[in-house]
Amino acid sequence: MRSRFDEQEPFDMNTRILLFGLQFGVALASQAQGYGELNVNNLSARFYSDGMIGMDIGSGTARFEVPNGSGTHPMFVANLWMGGIDSGNQLHLAAVRYNQNGEDFWPGPLTNTGGASITPAVSAQWDQVWQVNTADVTLHLAYMDCLNDPSCDETVLFPGYQIPAYFFDWPAIGDVAQGQDLYLAPFLDYNSDGDYDPADGDVPCPLGDGSLFFIFNDKLDVHTESGGLPIGVEVQARPFAFSGASDALNNTVFVEYRIINRSTLTLNDVHVGLFTDFDLGGPQDDHIGCDVGRSLWYVYNADTLDEGTTGILGYGTQPPAFGATILCGMFRDGDGLDNPLTTDANLALAQQGSVYPGWGDAYSDSIPDNERYGLSHFGAFPGSGGMGTMDPQNAAEYYNYMRGAWADGSSWLYGGIGHLSDPAADPNTTTNHLFPSDSDPLGFSTSAVPQVPWNQVSAGHVGGDRRGVGSMGPFTLEPGDIHRVMVAFVYARATNGGPEASVVALQARVDSVRAFAVAEDFCGGFREDRYCSFGLSTGIVQASVTAPLQLHPVPASDVLQITGPVGATFVVVDLSGSQVLPVGVFAQGRTAVNVSGLPNGVYVMRTLDPRASVPVRFVVAR
Repeated sequence: MRSRFDEQEPFDMNTRILLFGLQFGVALASQAQGYGELNVNNLSARFYSDGMIGMDIGSGTARFEVPNGSGTHPMFVANLWMGGIDSGNQLHLAAVRYNQNGEDFWPGPLTNTGGASITPAVSAQWDQVWQVNTADVTLHLAYMDCLNDPSCDETVLFPGYQIPAYFFDWPAIGDVAQGQDLYLAPFLDYNSDGDYDPADGDVPCPLGDGSLFFIFNDKLDVHTESGGLPIGVEVQARPFAFSGASDALNNTVFVEYRIINRSTLTLNDVHVGLFTDFDLGGPQDDHIGCDVGRSLWYVYNADTLDEGTTGILGYGTQPPAFGATILCGMFRDGDGLDNPLTTDANLALAQQGSVYPGWGDAYSDSIPDNERYGLSHFGAFPGSGGMGTMDPQNAAEYYNYMRGAWADGSSWLYGGIGHLSDPAADPNTTTNHLFPSDSDPLGFSTSAVPQVPWNQVSAGHVGGDRRGVGSMGPFTLEPGDIHRVMVAFVYARATNGGPEASVVALQARVDSVRAFAVAEDFCGGFREDRYCSFGLSTGIVQASVTAPLQLHPVPASDVLQITGPVGATFVVVDLSGSQVLPVGVFAQGRTAVNVSGLPNGVYVMRTLDPRASVPVRFVVAR
């Protein structure tokens, strides 16, 4: 079978040896081998422990299959990008496309003491992806409830029950001696003892009907893929999916990223992006585009027949559409305002607002400084127009694509391929989104000046191999900052009407997914995390309808930094519910709390404010 690498840039044998060497005994820059597959609905998606999505690193073939079991794939690979500028005006960046030049991300958590370090041995221990079945969690909790109910006979209701073996492998507890957080993989603390033991009823926190968990970082070694300076970020990822709930959810994979700055660096002008190499079946006849108002970017076929190539199945007639959408983006820097959701694009741009309900979150909700980005920029690599529009080769070029510029640093222009080398591109109109079609009638992307619809069909482009990146920013990333981001991959296929009819079907499906996310409060309390709510969970920071409550470091010895809604009051209690510290106030959002007088143990911080009412546990340890 021929791999997709046969249609990529040169992939030399030395690189192949580096990437596909045995997991143990390889140099620092070896690629992660551990992976898990989410396989609970109409999609089957592979996730690697270093954050790579979709590609089989052993064969270079796609492993993001839709429909499940069909052998057809709408995407070859996806990876996180992130970068920003330090106080010395140096660019720090971590970004991966195919790991052809090594790595920028590696498995495992970083130390929480400011050094943001990890050893090769620890990284090797974390080179795996953990999987949890929600039905197993439900059954175990029912069994434990029965054990604790004198009127319930577990031998009758649960004959021969055994705890799933993988529950005991769940990486709930970090190695404090190695400088890790005490709590890592989220779990429900059934008996509230601060420890994780499935025999006591504790269970992994599941999402959807099935989910995965893994942690990766950008600090183990030199960034040989992008050439960027390291940041010191730890990313805790939880992909999940639902089965049979609806056609929209049955054709969607969600990914939650919890991005933590473990370093002492403050970075400005930070952008975080998701790189996607969309290969809709046969990879050589694709078009790519975006929907500004839905924070969506997508792939569709350039003609009515998606042919396959050697070893790669096409979708055939009436091909589908597939895309990625940002449901909960990075938080914007605080400005003390409730930034507006308005149809006045000039006002929205002047006051850091939004003009579309599907772009960003928490605008015009009467709460200041809880606003999240939507799709700030979408850049595509159309494969024509000269080297300035091709795939990035160094850190500056990666960063350019995330901030709305071509690899050569020139601005994206409206029309044609979007590059100044194309006479069809308007040299007087810059844009933040390439190929938006008719999704931006208010001109949000073009300085509040509406433009005619523009996509690859209207521009007369032939089909080809399309890649791109959707990004969020700019914002400031400070030491200890935590951002919880949610994206979704969505698939749709119209029954007739050609490729663009499938795009319309995709947009409708994304609307349904977004409505579900709003109803379940994905960007706030995230009610779908129903097994780990009401203060019983550990290892996760519960989010509120403002910014998520953030605690650092965990465990704490002397001073605990707590971030919450400005003006909200909070109280710290022990596990018996007794107050152990005076009531405090989040005067500036982030407040230092002296816990040096507290004995070692588990405590609960809760606010006295309905905007953030879910308690959060922390540990004092010396």
